[in-house]
Amino acid sequence: MSRKAVWGDDFTRLDPVRRRALDGGKAEKPPIRLRAGRNMHVSFQLSVGPVGKDQAVRVVPGTLTGEKKAALAVGQSDVYVEWYREVEGAWYPEICVPQALTGGSTPAFRKLNGVPGAQYAGFWVDLFVPASARPGAYAGDFTVQLGKESFSVPVTLDVAAVTLGHESCLDFSMNNYADGISKGWPDLWNDPNHLNTAKYRRIEKGVFRTAHEHRGFLHYLPYGHSGDVRKTFAPPLAGEGHRRHVTSWTDWDRHFGGYLDGSAFKGTRRGPHPVKRFWLPLNLCWPSDFLKFGQPGYKAEWHAVGKHMVDHVKEKGWTKTSFDMFPNHKQRFMFFPWDAEEARFVEDNELQYYLRTLWEGTFDRKSTAPARFDYTLGTTWLFDQDVRSDLTEFIDVFIGGSMDVAYARSEVPRLLKKKRQLWPCLNSGNIVQSARAAAFPPLMVWMQDATGYMPYWSTMGGWGNSGWRDGTDKGSLAFLYCGAILGSEETFASVRLKTQRNMLQAVDMFQMAADKGKGGKSAVKRTINRTLGIPADGWDPSRKPADDDTDRFTEEPPLAGWQQFEVEQYRTVKNLAITLASGGKQ
Repeated sequence: MSRKAVWGDDFTRLDPVRRRALDGGKAEKPPIRLRAGRNMHVSFQLSVGPVGKDQAVRVVPGTLTGEKKAALAVGQSDVYVEWYREVEGAWYPEICVPQALTGGSTPAFRKLNGVPGAQYAGFWVDLFVPASARPGAYAGDFTVQLGKESFSVPVTLDVAAVTLGHESCLDFSMNNYADGISKGWPDLWNDPNHLNTAKYRRIEKGVFRTAHEHRGFLHYLPYGHSGDVRKTFAPPLAGEGHRRHVTSWTDWDRHFGGYLDGSAFKGTRRGPHPVKRFWLPLNLCWPSDFLKFGQPGYKAEWHAVGKHMVDHVKEKGWTKTSFDMFPNHKQRFMFFPWDAEEARFVEDNELQYYLRTLWEGTFDRKSTAPARFDYTLGTTWLFDQDVRSDLTEFIDVFIGGSMDVAYARSEVPRLLKKKRQLWPCLNSGNIVQSARAAAFPPLMVWMQDATGYMPYWSTMGGWGNSGWRDGTDKGSLAFLYCGAILGSEETFASVRLKTQRNMLQAVDMFQMAADKGKGGKSAVKRTINRTLGIPADGWDPSRKPADDDTDRFTEEPPLAGWQQFEVEQYRTVKNLAITLASGGKQ
């Protein structure tokens, strides 16, 4: 067995200079020991070296074999070379670059990365266990090619008799704003017609697919704070009043239809399933000009165009996607006289009551079945009041700050019974924080009985600058990275996104156990708390902040809670999820 490779799971980040663990714990010598259910990913990292200045390193997957000729083929493994980002004087593995793109950790790749004194090459491996896999023990070897030398790394995998569903029980909204994608590719951004180009649409499709593969969805708001809808993100309109109508759906369908029928996701591990949610262009300036606001013609144009939209969705059979309206205008940007989102004054909610008159009878669920349209309200300062008010009669999704759902815990059962959705907008951890910070949100959200979350208000931060080398808030905004720096049209996942996806898989298995087990979710939650050694209220904030505590009312307070568990406890939770979903004892 070679001493040139050590391994760790998704919680073990190793620096490339001294190969020290950055998140606690330590790297281990092979064999690599893994456990998974079916139709799910299991991940590990390899650190190889020391690597000579002129040496290239590759990781070559091998077939894992089990009993009765069972096998997991080489093609079930995806190998990524880790790109390191420097933050506060330390280098962290952060961007997962497909090995097929770079040829491995080559001298040219490492030179471009520019880590001073780097001795070790890092790799992330996703091993996908297909739904057809036979449960049981598997074993095999991966090969590491280091310069002219090759050596084997043994891998064992225990496949449990449980199959993960393709959809997550939580809405994982990877929120972004159009046209943030194009900022990553200067040639696109500098072309005024770029949204109509084939290159843009290939790149956009890649972003959607990357989000899809990580159990989330790209939630791409198609208009800016001024209300201006980006070209091609809404169908063309003509006419006025009750005669206002969509003149053609052809280009809009060509642009977005693949996400809504699932065909854009063919070839992904997760499969060709429609995107779970989709932001609509509906806002104060579309489908009617804001100059008509409050006039009879304004309402008439909303209803007329709305009928066209609903009829079109039904005709196309797009009934598995929720089409969402999100009023995102803010008075502080000086375009409109209200805060439509994150209102600080209750008087601003009068706008929502007016929008209700446009929504009901046009887009509400009763009027649109079997298609589904959801009215979303972003609320932080007023969350406590909003979820106790008559806004709950027509708002479908409430998005609050990090701990708002927990503060309103007494209201949660009533809201869930009304089929309202509750999401916190979280801080899922920056690059400096432990990998535990990325794993914590889905577990916390599920334990608090919320129905989804945004990991941060944007997941493509820094695409307009050198996001691979620096970024906003130590990388908090960067869950996705554009491949332009490598001359690629691809979009790459961060290490933190992959860690979060793996915990989402665990949460989905807890939900499976809750759905079929005696005692339901309450019993599963008790088992989790008992395993972690915390009380039932251990997931709630320890205090309710004062009214002037800005951490409560903003979307990005310090992420609360991930520090209360050690790395080994996170590993225990992931294994517990597989055990319970497989029918093990609670």
